[in-house]
Parts: sequence; C-alpha cells; structure tokens
Amino acid sequence: MRIKRSLLAAIGTMTLVLGVCASGSAQAATSATSAVPPTISPAAPSQLVPSGDHVTCDTGNFCAGVWDPTVNQWRVFFLYQCNRYYLSNWHGTGEVMNSQTDEAQATLYGQNGNVIQTFPVSTDAPDVDWEPVWSIRNC
Repeated sequence: MRIKRSLLAAIGTMTLVLGVCASGSAQAATSATSAVPPTISPAAPSQLVPSGDHVTCDTGNFCAGVWDPTVNQWRVFFLYQCNRYYLSNWHGTGEVMNSQTDEAQATLYGQNGNVIQTFPVSTDAPDVDWEPVWSIRNC
C-alpha cells in the first residue's frame, strides 16, 4: 500500500511540475508574440528608422512615423498616392512631415471621421499622438 501511495504521489508531482512548466512556456510564448507591427491600408511603402533619428521625407510624400514594437525601431510610411489610408496598431507618439507638392494638405481623422489635425506642406516634423487617429488623407 505504501508503494502505491508513493507512486501516486510521484505521478501527481510530475503532473504538477509539467503543468507549471507548460503554462510558463505558453505565457512566455504569448508575451513574445503579443507585439504586432503597425500597418496601413491601402498598403504604402515604409522603411525602418533607428531610435533617436527623425522622420525624413522625400518631395511628393506625406510621411508618418510610428513606433514598431516588433523591431524596436520607428517605421516611416511614405504616402504618395492621393488616398484615405486606414491605420492599424498605431500607438504612442510619432512624427509626421508633409513634403507634398502643390500645397497639398494632409488630414488626420478620428474613429467617427472627425478631423483631428491638419498639416500644410512644411519642413517641420511635429509630434503626433496616434491613439485617437484612425485614418489619414494625404491630399
């Protein structure tokens, strides 16, 4: 009888240890994969910029920089084609620069289509809070 209890106790302990290890691994995997990159639709070209650098923007573009937690760098989107672009996973503060031609003004919109902010053509790169922004019209 004593052997059966010891065997059952050993099996129970192993089950508990394996359960804790498995849940710890699952939690670590979930934490590592919980970061998602910012995206834009329709798709637009982008490039990564190291932390500490500022947005640079070629003539003809409205450029929007947002932190990409999957690579720990800034991702700068180059909006050249006149369109309304919809944002996903844009969090925190970033920078914009309007280097478009013909005095094209860019506009940021909220969830209900309300205008949040507009940007005339300029060499400035002001900070933007991306949390309330749902879309950008670059022209």
